[in-house]
Amino acid sequence: MNNFRQPLWLLLFVSVIGFTSRAQAQDYKLERGDFLQVTFWQEPTLNTQARIDTEGKIDLPLIGRIEAVDKTIDELGRFIVEKISVYNKKISQANITVIEYGNRAIFIAGAVVRPGKYTFQNLPNLWEAILEAGGPSPVAQLSRVKIFRGGEASGNIETIDVASAFESGNVKNLPKLGPGDYVSVPSVAPAMGAGGAIAEGGGLQGGALIDPQNAIYVFGLVVQPGMYPYEKDLDVLQAIIRAGGPVLQQNGGGNNRAPIEPDLTRVRLISRGADAPVVYVINIKDYTKQAAPLPLLVRPGDTIYIPSRPNYGAFLFANTLGQVITGTVSLLTSYFVLNTLLGQNNNN
Repeated sequence: MNNFRQPLWLLLFVSVIGFTSRAQAQDYKLERGDFLQVTFWQEPTLNTQARIDTEGKIDLPLIGRIEAVDKTIDELGRFIVEKISVYNKKISQANITVIEYGNRAIFIAGAVVRPGKYTFQNLPNLWEAILEAGGPSPVAQLSRVKIFRGGEASGNIETIDVASAFESGNVKNLPKLGPGDYVSVPSVAPAMGAGGAIAEGGGLQGGALIDPQNAIYVFGLVVQPGMYPYEKDLDVLQAIIRAGGPVLQQNGGGNNRAPIEPDLTRVRLISRGADAPVVYVINIKDYTKQAAPLPLLVRPGDTIYIPSRPNYGAFLFANTLGQVITGTVSLLTSYFVLNTLLGQNNNN
């Protein structure tokens, strides 16, 4: 038997969502409004910060005002060394860091962990921007996210169904944001747990916010969608259980609607690659049939999404949960819930 055969439970898709690569960072031309940090490891007393003004210049110690706009970081660094070495011969290197991209700012408000102003070298798409703001809060309704366009498109308003993008696997097709855009993530009533208690999501642990740089995100048909702290050797199944496990049934907030069940044959793991995200579509049903399955480890920044089964209709994020499973479910109970679902799927 060939132990190196390709697993049947994993399909690999490389999306075209663009994260900043090293090459792009080197090629970036500085713009007016960019806020820079300039450091000299050979003479730290000259370290400073400066914003490129409307004339395209910055003010630095010893050398005064110099042209910075339209230069790459490497070009500006060499230019600074050339000028400053006239006054201090031992300086042979200047390190430039862009702290803020002044003309590439967007604003994110509403049901996200860290609303506020964000700047980017390369402007992101809608989902990347939401993750930059710490991800959606547990009460975010991702089916009605609004983009209020800025810049040349000022006045245009778009309503985006991010939930459906996850259902269909078309996260890469979410709109790209532009300078000055304002993103508003609406919220709905929090999910109610046993005895009417509000079911807290993963964004809060003991009242303390999780560091978004060291977190994972679990969304879709789980009890407590949200952001969770990353831990070493955490795998996909453990992450799903952390989020309370899959929701067995849901009536969508109305008795006349068909129940919704999770589709454990199309679980998506969105992970950052070297230059672009990689989207894994995982068939957990087949995965659990293997005698010794390869571990599906998650990394900081990964997103796990459990869609609904196609024959049960579309799932809207953060709808009121049914009473089959509540937000107070224990991890042990969630483990048995997950096994129950897997058993049901294996019998189908």
